[in-house]
Amino acid sequence: VSTGREQLMTIAVVDCETTGLDPDRDEMIELAVSRIVLDRVSGKVVDIEEPGSWLNEPSAPLPTAIAQLTGLTDDDLVGQRFVDADILAAFEGVALVVAHNAVFDRGFVTRCFPSLGKLPWACSLREIDWLAAGLGSRSVTALLTETGHFLPDAHRAAADVWATACLLYLPDQTGRSFAAQLVETASRDTMRVFATGAPFDCKDALKATGYRWSPTRKAWWTEGEAEAIARQEIWLRSLSPKIEPVTSTVTWFDRHA
Repeated sequence: VSTGREQLMTIAVVDCETTGLDPDRDEMIELAVSRIVLDRVSGKVVDIEEPGSWLNEPSAPLPTAIAQLTGLTDDDLVGQRFVDADILAAFEGVALVVAHNAVFDRGFVTRCFPSLGKLPWACSLREIDWLAAGLGSRSVTALLTETGHFLPDAHRAAADVWATACLLYLPDQTGRSFAAQLVETASRDTMRVFATGAPFDCKDALKATGYRWSPTRKAWWTEGEAEAIARQEIWLRSLSPKIEPVTSTVTWFDRHA
């Protein structure tokens, strides 16, 4: 299958289950990958592979909440280890990695497999306009239900990956697949502005406008097209003279890092 600028594009859809939310402290216990092939000319998904999945025993017993959420037990994970060669083989020829919450999944996946951080990533949760397609939900399970399908074994990686792949296969409001819409949106460069130096009393105004907190930059930020970010710079300076907006270009190689 050709990748890059050619007609067919191989996409790896991924999902992981973990012992918690912090990739620097918690561990990935399950990873699933399904490959789909997008015809970029027709906008149709022309092939979907059944997911492969792998388990990994963590260094400590599973938290009760994670066991209840996933249905996995300590006994399921005893002696299980990720087979690195098999997992990396699933990404051979892949031009894009997709997850339904890419910030979360990318953090855990690239911690275990740093080379996968060199691929572009896209987020089917945030980079598909589900509302425009008449779908009011955002979770994989709810979206699938709204489209008339049912997801068994929710919160297991293979089931969630299969559900995401099926959603990407479906036509959007233009008749092209949601996968094509995602690629078109995610591949465009955007701008990110950080409200550097924003006083604490600006927090509520920033949150109400859609800004998110970056613990690494210690600043509130938002992302959008260049024209919209230019307007945000003007607004930030009017919000407080202490704010010094700092902008940067964002690509799908670093957007969800």
